[in-house]
Amino acid sequence: MRFDRTTLKPSPPFQTDRFGWNKEPGLLELKRIHILGFKSFCDRTEVSLDTHGVTAIVGPNGCGKSNISDAISWVLGEQSAKSLRGAKMEDVIFSGTRERKPTGMAEVTLVLVDPEVYQPATRHEGPVAVEDDWDEAVARTKAAQETEETIAELQPGQVIEEEDTPEAEAQGPVDANAVVLKVRRRKFQRNHAQDGEVIISRRLFRTGDSEYLLNGKLCRLRDIHDVLMGTGLGAESYGIIEQERIGQLLSSKPHDRRTIIEEAAGITRFKTKKHLAELRLEQAKQNLARVNDIFDEVARQMNSLKRQAAKAERYGALRDELRQRLRVVIATRLSLMDANSLSIANELTQLATQIEELTQSIAAVDQQRAAAVAEGYTKEQQARDTAARANSASVDLERTLAQLQANED
Repeated sequence: MRFDRTTLKPSPPFQTDRFGWNKEPGLLELKRIHILGFKSFCDRTEVSLDTHGVTAIVGPNGCGKSNISDAISWVLGEQSAKSLRGAKMEDVIFSGTRERKPTGMAEVTLVLVDPEVYQPATRHEGPVAVEDDWDEAVARTKAAQETEETIAELQPGQVIEEEDTPEAEAQGPVDANAVVLKVRRRKFQRNHAQDGEVIISRRLFRTGDSEYLLNGKLCRLRDIHDVLMGTGLGAESYGIIEQERIGQLLSSKPHDRRTIIEEAAGITRFKTKKHLAELRLEQAKQNLARVNDIFDEVARQMNSLKRQAAKAERYGALRDELRQRLRVVIATRLSLMDANSLSIANELTQLATQIEELTQSIAAVDQQRAAAVAEGYTKEQQARDTAARANSASVDLERTLAQLQANED
């Protein structure tokens, strides 16, 4: 399967971007397809394609031939579940069977190469020899276990970028858990993009999270479209044509056919850039018009602002004058209050002296009154004693007189 782009002139090189590209991709060839948890492909499946000649995928009805083309459309950014023969996008995730439970994610990876730049790796990329004495049950169990481990590791937002370097192997393991994690990551790790390779991946989780990866790095769908624009894999792609679409192309409107021809000619990229530039220009015009409106509004408000500024200056001058006069008034009042305070202090001193003198006089009078009271008490006691003696003498006299009368009788 090959995606060609017809160019009218050589494409100029451009600077290396964050995805590792240092030239504009031209003719691209589909080399490998990695599928995991997508529709009927529950386990990791690698489809290697011969880059020379024609590759045909044959098989009985229902074996998953169409799922391969759906996987290619899906990883390239297909957003319509109906185009993928499903009701919703989550339907592309393996839904399980009697023997296998559903997977938690679907992942498809395309490996595209530019034959002008790509240099095949030293590893063997041809057909893999199949042993005759393998156990199907054991192989399925092992594949299911590997699939579960892979899905458990490939959580949303995680990108494994470790490499099997001799330096890493020479360091040795730190602990058992680190060894297991490292082995698993090496086991399910993607090969890094070589020169001339474009590795595109898409993941969809049952939680609704979706990720796009370009050469092993998280990216946006727009980044993938920018890289593949003009290669026949755009929005109006001619690289994947379904059987019923042939009649649609023949009976389509001239505008639709022109879109496909432009995509094949490789000018879609430039039209898109032109459209984006026009949008930015229109946005700049709108911003300029808005600035002009703001300028006119400010100009209309300038006279009013000048009057307000004059009033503010007048207010500031009057406020300063008022503060100065208030300072004078307050200082004068403070002086008067200080003088009154001194006068009152003198009067208080005089009154305190008078109070002290009167207190002393009252104390002397109290002493005299106490002495007179004591003397009165003494004289009163003396009078009582004298009266008592007089009464006693009177009684004795009466008794004596009574005795005398008695004696006379």
